[in-house]
Amino acid sequence: MKYSKEIVEKICKHLKKGATITSACAAVGIHRDTLYDWMNSKSDVSDTIKKARAIPDQKVENALFRSATMKHRFKEQHFKAVARGERIKMIPEKTVTKIIPPNVTAQIFWLKNRMPEDWKDKTEHEHSGGVIIKVISAVPRPKKKKEK
Repeated sequence: MKYSKEIVEKICKHLKKGATITSACAAVGIHRDTLYDWMNSKSDVSDTIKKARAIPDQKVENALFRSATMKHRFKEQHFKAVARGERIKMIPEKTVTKIIPPNVTAQIFWLKNRMPEDWKDKTEHEHSGGVIIKVISAVPRPKKKKEK
């Protein structure tokens, strides 16, 4: 397909809403390889796509940060049902403030991705030189029979 600035603008509209490149391209009727070809041949297209994708990424990053670091408070209204003849009336009974602590999963995700050298799961150890292995058996050996 021939390059079209209008198609790139439509793709960017989808990307700004959080769509993947594949789904944004499908929505405007082109294959993602076509967009990648345009991005490789035209630096302005590449820059435009990167800027469009950065918008939802920033929103998610901000939400992750808030989830990892802030307590969330919300009020929950409790009601009591009271029968009044054939009708039931809901009367406010009490308001409860609930506090949700910071999200530990979000904290772990943040640390593993922002500080992988300190928070990665896998630790690699290099060893140089020889290794001595001493096998200690927990099974008693049979006693030798004395010869007569």
